[in-house]
Amino acid sequence: AKWRALTTDEGATYDKSITLNAADLEPMITYGTNPGMGMKITDRIPPVESFTEASQKAAFEKAMTYMGLQPGQSLLGQKVDVVFIGSCTNSRISDLRLAADMLKGRKVANGTRVMVVPGSQDVKKQAEHEGLDKIFKEAGAEWREAGCSMCIAMNSDQLSPGQYAVSTSNRNFEGRQGKGGRTFLASPITAAASAISGVVTDPRTMQV
Repeated sequence: AKWRALTTDEGATYDKSITLNAADLEPMITYGTNPGMGMKITDRIPPVESFTEASQKAAFEKAMTYMGLQPGQSLLGQKVDVVFIGSCTNSRISDLRLAADMLKGRKVANGTRVMVVPGSQDVKKQAEHEGLDKIFKEAGAEWREAGCSMCIAMNSDQLSPGQYAVSTSNRNFEGRQGKGGRTFLASPITAAASAISGVVTDPRTMQV
């Protein structure tokens, strides 16, 4: 991969080095109307008292009203109307492989629309070469052309007012994916797991 060539100079010094074990990190999901309003998927929405600034409290309360959620609520089991696996942030070939592994041999939940949009024409060609498109289509998902699609509510690829989506895109502000639409940002594997169950689902509870 090209990124492996982006190394630091030999003998470089750092202000601080931090080591993270990715195996210890839980899947994350957003609950509000900006990417910063996120939490571990097993957590509950925080209380308003956890915000210190008046502006933060006001933004949180506004987000709760828009999202139709309550402080202290768990998102696990929350109904999902649409799942969007795509956008420039989470539709690399590695992302699509993870989503396909989760969906292989399974079916999308009744009443849940699933769109899979590769991040580029090169990714689309590679995915089709590997047969990932067939896995998605056999599961009941829509295999689309590369592009922005529902990330920016393009054309008819958008939520209706009040609908909930699990989306792998990078923004979740009010109306981003359709007027009145409510977006939970999550990883491709979380999105795929939620597509199967029809509700927000911790992917670790499903065998791949």
